[in-house]
Amino acid sequence: MKVNRAAIRYSKASLAHAFDKNKAKEVEQDFKDILLTVSNSKELRSLLSNPVLPNQLKFKTIIDIFHSINDETKSIISLLSENRRLHLLSAVAENYISRYQKSQGKITAVVISAISLNESTIKQVLNKVKQMTDFQVQLKNVIDPSIVGGFILNVGDLQFNASVTNQLKALSNKLTKSEV
Repeated sequence: MKVNRAAIRYSKASLAHAFDKNKAKEVEQDFKDILLTVSNSKELRSLLSNPVLPNQLKFKTIIDIFHSINDETKSIISLLSENRRLHLLSAVAENYISRYQKSQGKITAVVISAISLNESTIKQVLNKVKQMTDFQVQLKNVIDPSIVGGFILNVGDLQFNASVTNQLKALSNKLTKSEV
């Protein structure tokens, strides 16, 4: 996923600030809750991305929904609101979580497949990923029927694309080049 450069800057600064206040873990949990809620709510995503609505209304709505978040998380959201960047909240949250986990020696590997992976395949993929990195690995399986078959594995900045769609594109390119 391509992340907005502003979201990266906000998440870096937020993580540094949270570490200074010894609240990094709490902010991570708040951001996990926010990310889950926003991803499951079309209305909330629409609210955050609507350029016509005032930022104060967006901020108040978010604080009302997430009334139990800690003050450090509220200050991050407030800063996004003041700078008219609330539309970046999900990206900031996701990047923050990733950076925090990496600082704790953890990484999330994403396997994109056409169908849900069985337990045996998940163990094989985890073993392979553990050989690629020194981090503690957590595996996330994303279903995308458009890849037809096979899988795409993302580990940090590395990507291994073994999807049928990718293989068909490569074959098509090879055939097109040989015809010329």
